[in-house]
Amino acid sequence: MKKHSLKPYLAAIEQKLSNRAAARLLNLPKTTARRRLRKIKATGNLDHGNKGKQNRKPNPDKARILTAAAKYEGFGISHACELLESRDGISVNRETLRRWLARSESRKTSKQRQRREPRANFGELLQIDGSFERWFGAEKTCLMHIVDDATNTAEMHFDDQETIVSACNAAWRWITAYGVPQSFYADGRNMYHLIAGGEANFFTNMCDNLGIRVIPAHSPQAKGRVERWNGIQQRRLIPLMKLDGVNDMADANKYLEKYVVEHNKRFAKRAREGDAHRLLPEWAKDIDDVSFIVIERQLNNDWTFSYKGEKIQLPPQSVYPPAKSKIQVKITISGKITAYYRGAIFNVR
Repeated sequence: MKKHSLKPYLAAIEQKLSNRAAARLLNLPKTTARRRLRKIKATGNLDHGNKGKQNRKPNPDKARILTAAAKYEGFGISHACELLESRDGISVNRETLRRWLARSESRKTSKQRQRREPRANFGELLQIDGSFERWFGAEKTCLMHIVDDATNTAEMHFDDQETIVSACNAAWRWITAYGVPQSFYADGRNMYHLIAGGEANFFTNMCDNLGIRVIPAHSPQAKGRVERWNGIQQRRLIPLMKLDGVNDMADANKYLEKYVVEHNKRFAKRAREGDAHRLLPEWAKDIDDVSFIVIERQLNNDWTFSYKGEKIQLPPQSVYPPAKSKIQVKITISGKITAYYRGAIFNVR
């Protein structure tokens, strides 16, 4: 109700002002002014009788729902509602639960960021990143995380560190599941990119062999989509694994098999246009076929060459020492070593 000055009413009540003069001063009909005078005499104010009252009826199950929700402390509101319905058989509106919990000051909500327009095609751009956290147990581990920019489809796997090998294995899991993507969007570190004057590695060669473009991101904000999903996984996955008693990497990766399927059903969406993945080439039977490096080494007189401080022996091809020359050595991501010397192929290990 619009606030009015009480002075003309009080003057009329104290008989310093007539009802007609008070109505004229307030620019109100005389009957309205008279009705308000009666209300002021009775209550001392002009507040509506329903002020401070709720129109909605209290939920009789509120206490029971809050008690059940207490065990999901640390979960996001939407995730807590999902778990209440799937595990406790309780259906509650997300905003209702948010309001109840806000009143009890049991949790805070984070501010949402504005998202850029996603790509139009599934597989057009994949963001890859490693997220370090205490996902299970006391030690920090790395969640290797790939998110498709167009559909939010995710692939996840735990590893000790974010390394070239873990990145290759993550990419290969995606490729065997969906096909060869057009590009990866990754940190601007050497492990993901072939820097001018630098040496190729398993990941850069893998992408080159499959025709995948690797786009460097120069800040966490640049790859905001996967960073946001990392935060979502921290809020959802950590308390969920704790709740279900997951405490080692083997169990955690097994747990992810079902979790990723359910996560994609919940959050993945259709691409605006189509699927940009390509079929894996027929010659690529396993990861070793695409993820390898080729280096050059000096072949010694005793038919050995050095690799990572180790002397590797080749079968002598004659009683004479080899000519002082370079040999090509191919090392695959799984550790297979093949040497090439003057048309001969040596499967070292």
